[in-house]
Amino acid sequence: MLKDESLLAWWRLLRLPGVGLVSANAIRQRLNNPCDLARLTLADLVAYGLRPDAAQRWLTDSSLTAGFEAVVQWRQQPQCGVLLAGLAPYPDALSSLRDAPILLFYQGDLSVLQGPCVAMVGSRNPTPYAREWAQQTAKQLAAAGVTVVSGLAVGIDGAVHQGAIDGGKTIAVLGSGLDVIYPAKHLGLAHMIVQHGLLLSEFPPGTAAHASHFPARNRIISGLSRATVVVEAAIKSGTLITARLAAEQGRDVMALPGAVTNPLSRGCHQLIRDGALLVEGADDILRECLSLPMQSQADLFAHGSTSAVPVLVSVIDYSLTPIDVIGLRSQLSMAQLLPELLELELQGWLQQVPGGYVRLR
Repeated sequence: MLKDESLLAWWRLLRLPGVGLVSANAIRQRLNNPCDLARLTLADLVAYGLRPDAAQRWLTDSSLTAGFEAVVQWRQQPQCGVLLAGLAPYPDALSSLRDAPILLFYQGDLSVLQGPCVAMVGSRNPTPYAREWAQQTAKQLAAAGVTVVSGLAVGIDGAVHQGAIDGGKTIAVLGSGLDVIYPAKHLGLAHMIVQHGLLLSEFPPGTAAHASHFPARNRIISGLSRATVVVEAAIKSGTLITARLAAEQGRDVMALPGAVTNPLSRGCHQLIRDGALLVEGADDILRECLSLPMQSQADLFAHGSTSAVPVLVSVIDYSLTPIDVIGLRSQLSMAQLLPELLELELQGWLQQVPGGYVRLR
């Protein structure tokens, strides 16, 4: 069981000046278990990259504990808790990000994290067509066993969550504390999501929504998901930020085309020009990113199937694909993956480049 002392160790570390998520995750990756942080000495912390003065402050400065009582109280409520990166049931897909949230607050049903996730995002002021399409498509995806992820905003996000609730499960990622539902008009929807899915946030209880929180929230939406579907988006919009983050994370990006006269379709059309997959309905999404479940891919390699080669090639892009992304998509351990990648490279399917691999054919 995750203990308060483990959470407190990370809480204090993240409040040290100069320690951000990238450096905190670098320390986490060097630990056998993230709970081991609480037992590190000053010398250990310095060896892991902290300045000696910062390490000493982490050990002795009581002011770094401020606010932690809210975390303890949150964990005592029904269906509420905190996930620690690198420790199940924290999602592997999210923990692989170099800026993964170390602490992830939740409320609801954690089992929804076990299934495949697809994000759906879009405009806060959508056309009726886009709103109806988003709600119906989310319902169909959820009914097929997909957990649909969005951001609880007005517009497309709200339609997505409502449709997913009607068909199955959904996850809402917030840019505020989970006890400060934003927008307030979605308080009732949030309560329904708790019963049919999960609320997530990296922001502690009591944190108000702020404009600077939403780009951070967006990377969690895309990071949880195998693919991000953009329903409607202006050329300059937060939705396109989510799509860009998804691409940078090695996830698939999909977009719904619209009327050329609709300014909210221009963002989708630009994404399609840039290589996003054009989708017309739930079948397209299911066929492209869920035609072969990740577990089935791992099973193919475990049993030495000849179809394992095209399966592995199919999860590697024609642009740089980091090896950790290949591992996530194929669900193979590094011990399984590295020999297969070498064999594919020798056969001319791939080329190793700095940072990962590129598909050649």
